[in-house]
Amino acid sequence: MRKGLLAGLAGAGVVLAVAAVLLTPPDQKLGGMVRFVMYHGASTWVNMLTFTVAGVLGLATLAGRDGARAFGEAFRWVALPHWVVNTILGLISMKLIWGGILWNEPRLMMTFGILAGALLVLAAQFMLDSPKVPAALDAMLAAALWVLVLVLPNLFHPDSPVFNATNRIYVATFFGMVASVALVVMPVALAVASRRATRR
Repeated sequence: MRKGLLAGLAGAGVVLAVAAVLLTPPDQKLGGMVRFVMYHGASTWVNMLTFTVAGVLGLATLAGRDGARAFGEAFRWVALPHWVVNTILGLISMKLIWGGILWNEPRLMMTFGILAGALLVLAAQFMLDSPKVPAALDAMLAAALWVLVLVLPNLFHPDSPVFNATNRIYVATFFGMVASVALVVMPVALAVASRRATRR
């Protein structure tokens, strides 16, 4: 992907992020902090998408599809550091909103579990000669992520706070935040994939 296009998309993502944050009204309970929490949620949505794409491309690699390996590895490389950032943002959110880190919160435990799984996949890529092993692990990790998201209860997190809000502006700005993160993350993954594909 051309550097100019990548920079342009990233710039558009930053502008959209600023607009979405500024247009988000303060919450009655969280005040202006709701913007930080919503952006963390939006970033996590995009991160889940990158893991999912890596998993789908892992299945394509196992099926012998040409080009899937380079793109799968790229999304694997992007998903892991993004998850680390989102984990840190989640811990900060807990600290600021609830006054401490709730280590027994199921979604937080899931976060560390997915992080460990992503590190395992990356280790398999470096330690094993076969590209199909990490590809299979990518698919398993993506499946595990969605199973955990759908099954784990929300003991502390409210269920769909954005979509249950009475003020619909929260829904619009949330999707603006999702788009802003995607405009940065997705082109980076595609650029990494293109570079890895040309090296083979």
